[in-house]
Amino acid sequence: MDNKTLENQRVLIVDDQRAFQLMFKGILYQMGATNVAFSPTGEQALAKCATVSYDVLFVDYHLGVGKNGKQLLEDLREKKLLAPHSIFMLVTGENKVPMVMSAVELEPDDYLVKPFSQNVLRSRIQRIQRKKSQLAALYQALFDDQPERAIELCQQAIASESRYQQFCKRVMVENLLILHRYDEAELILLNSLNQHRSGWALLLQAKLCFELQRFDESLALCQEAIESNRYFAEAYDIQAMTYQATGDQEQAFSSIQTAAEIAPYSMPRQYLLIEIARKLNNVPLQVQASKQLYEITRRSIKQDIVHLLNYIRTVIDAAVRTDDPNQRNRYLQEVSLALQRVKRDEGMTREIDFGLFEALCQARLESLSGAQYQAKKTYAAVADQLSEQHQVLPDAIFLLNQIGEFEQAQSLTQLVPAELMKNPLLKTLFSDQQHFVDKKQQQFGELNKAGIKSYKEGNFNAAVKQFEAALELAPMNTGSALNLIQASIQLLNSQQKRKSAELFDRCKKTFRVVDNMPLPEHHRVRYKELLQQFDKLRDEMRR
Repeated sequence: MDNKTLENQRVLIVDDQRAFQLMFKGILYQMGATNVAFSPTGEQALAKCATVSYDVLFVDYHLGVGKNGKQLLEDLREKKLLAPHSIFMLVTGENKVPMVMSAVELEPDDYLVKPFSQNVLRSRIQRIQRKKSQLAALYQALFDDQPERAIELCQQAIASESRYQQFCKRVMVENLLILHRYDEAELILLNSLNQHRSGWALLLQAKLCFELQRFDESLALCQEAIESNRYFAEAYDIQAMTYQATGDQEQAFSSIQTAAEIAPYSMPRQYLLIEIARKLNNVPLQVQASKQLYEITRRSIKQDIVHLLNYIRTVIDAAVRTDDPNQRNRYLQEVSLALQRVKRDEGMTREIDFGLFEALCQARLESLSGAQYQAKKTYAAVADQLSEQHQVLPDAIFLLNQIGEFEQAQSLTQLVPAELMKNPLLKTLFSDQQHFVDKKQQQFGELNKAGIKSYKEGNFNAAVKQFEAALELAPMNTGSALNLIQASIQLLNSQQKRKSAELFDRCKKTFRVVDNMPLPEHHRVRYKELLQQFDKLRDEMRR
């Protein structure tokens, strides 16, 4: 038995349980390890790896508060802190399918479930060491993101009948697909499948067929892969994308939901789930998936304030779209709780003026609760801050559309940076709201246009009713409010004083839509003129 497996190796144990650290260190010493370091958290481990290149890392999946083992692996790879020869082993007592499959998908060098014996540990390490030693040049090419070089090295290994031929074939096909060299990839895949219907070959051939729009073949291959392994989440992903491409959204939804249940910690999977759920108008699942995206990323290298903002935006959007008052209240409570929770995490919110984002969200909640004037007032208080806070421009636009200020929303839309719209969820939220607004704006426009026509014809009574109907659809629309005021003033001028009190009062209330609000220049000029006319009428009524 070889007791020098880890001799001269720099080892890092990442585990938050001191008792396990000491016990594990004893096992490693018996395997020749004398240079062993510890980290109780993912953050500390990341800092250590920035200064020391470790040969072997044993990382517990659960690390308490902060990064987990999976997120640490993502960070190390993204920052190129895990050398090509290094061995990364996830260690956990967790054996639930979602946890295990999500970890396996990230492809650590191995995955150990506690408890395990010293012999099992030794044989696993030795196996990986042999593989990394014999394929050192290939691992270096993959580390350096050199697909052409990786393909060449795979070809050499296959030609020499290396014991790692199947691994090299898979790596070669993956890199050929990256380079869109589909004919070469398919030749290797078909040859491999003729010899053995292995899962990796079925998956990659299904992916290739999907890329070439051979959808029937892709579906058949996905089904075969799933029948051979019912936990094959990636096969469900491709199956979902294929069903979606053929227009079968129900089947696509069933596939992606299964994939997310098997392995929920994949960002592309959650994005696809949101996309399909939106097409089927499954609002609760959209909210759940957007929250999952935020949770997946908030302690990882993929952490981005946009995931948090999109989660909160999705919940507000769900509240806007539901007709159930009880469900709406639950969504509003979820938004409030999320905002409170996030304010305690300063590290997450320092990138933006979170107070401004919160104010815009609060205004949207006020609008949903029927407090339209208060919503617009809240917006007016922060409007001058928007030009320097591009991250929250979408929220101002959503709010303005929600309260019916379509013209101002359109002006702000021109200021949204193209980079911001690359986020698929935000892009979808914009698209969906625009579809909703287009229908609403069409109805609003028709009523407003009819009011203008009636006004020009001198039918002020009809004009007032039509402008009032327009404001029912867009309660804080400045242009329509001014139209209503103008028509009301004309009607007041044509009526006897004893008949004017109610109309006068309604006209006075309509001024609240524009009083003390930021207005475009043409509206500001018109507002002042109408206010002078109204004040004159009021003075006349008091005499």
